[in-house]
Amino acid sequence: MPREFAITAPSPTLSMGTDGHGEVAFTVTNVSRLALRAVARFTPEAPLKPEWLSVRGADHRDMPPGATEVFTVELHVPPGTPPGSYTFRLVVSDQDQPDERFAEGPAIAVSVSPTPLPAKKFPWWWLVVGGVVVIGGAVALFLGLRGGGAEPGSCTDGQVTCGDRCIDTRTDAQNCGACGTVCGPSEVCEAGRCECSGALERCGNLCIDTQENDRNCGGCGTVCGPGQFCRDGRCQCPSNQESCGNRCVDTRKDLQNCGACNHQCVTGQVCSNGRCACTGAQALCGDRCVDAKTDEQNCGSCGTRCGPTQQCAGGRCQCNAGLTLCGSACINTQTDSRNCGRCGVTCGSGKACKSGACVTSIAPSCGLGQVMCPCTGTCITSAMCSKLCASGVQPK
Repeated sequence: MPREFAITAPSPTLSMGTDGHGEVAFTVTNVSRLALRAVARFTPEAPLKPEWLSVRGADHRDMPPGATEVFTVELHVPPGTPPGSYTFRLVVSDQDQPDERFAEGPAIAVSVSPTPLPAKKFPWWWLVVGGVVVIGGAVALFLGLRGGGAEPGSCTDGQVTCGDRCIDTRTDAQNCGACGTVCGPSEVCEAGRCECSGALERCGNLCIDTQENDRNCGGCGTVCGPGQFCRDGRCQCPSNQESCGNRCVDTRKDLQNCGACNHQCVTGQVCSNGRCACTGAQALCGDRCVDAKTDEQNCGSCGTRCGPTQQCAGGRCQCNAGLTLCGSACINTQTDSRNCGRCGVTCGSGKACKSGACVTSIAPSCGLGQVMCPCTGTCITSAMCSKLCASGVQPK
């Protein structure tokens, strides 16, 4: 299967900060010949959890052929995570065909180490003094509790003891509302509750930037259509496309939306620069593309029809073989007494045209209702004689 994207990373390992935060910048290139809508996602290996990973900025981006984008992935490891080695990959796919057009980036190894103790040198006699103080305090607290009266706590008002520290659970993101309740990477602790930070909005269990998120554009659940992207809280199309319904189309070349939405080109046409046009030497006549050089209904120009004994050649109506154009009619000059031999030559009274010459006619000896037809040399009705002569029949 050909790859549509090339994905590289500056290093196969990710260094973590002491605060449990790290990031890696992936370089993604569209190596196909198509304009794609790239979507970034992750494939973490257990025990690394998907919610620890996020993309800085938009995770959906338009990428023309040969375009390169940098997807910066941020990793937030919660406090208390067991030390060890964790692995994840970045996967970039096309929004319209994610199962056919995608690429998987290199594996990134993350090493989580135990939280180091502060390395401070201090006089050993402090340990002795501290131990005495701690033991004394513990004995005093024990005696106080036994006596029914509590000594004033070491934490100030509004704080509680979490482990060995005094914590304000109203604002501490690692102990929000209660000890051990950790807020997510995009959350802050306010009044003892984990809330989305800044301008982010809660959509389900996630904090979303509804100004740029394609699946929650302007509000939770508002999904942008194929080819669209979210900007300033509105689903928009690329600069060279227009929104027709819920699709982005290029009205300069779209057959169903040529020049404007819902303006369809007819069969045989192409959409070129926003106008429906016929291909090659064809011309548009009504709702059809025709070749005016050969079309007998539109010969030379739309609506110019050739006669029943004519054909269109080179954009002109011409008579069939054996006939001559006299005025606007095709004539058999071999038998026509008004155009005998050539146009305009009329045979006189008592003469008929035979083989292109006026000759003295012989009195017919035909039956009632019939005439001696000069075209066939037989007795037939006058109407049939005229029809046969017009079609170019000549006497045998």
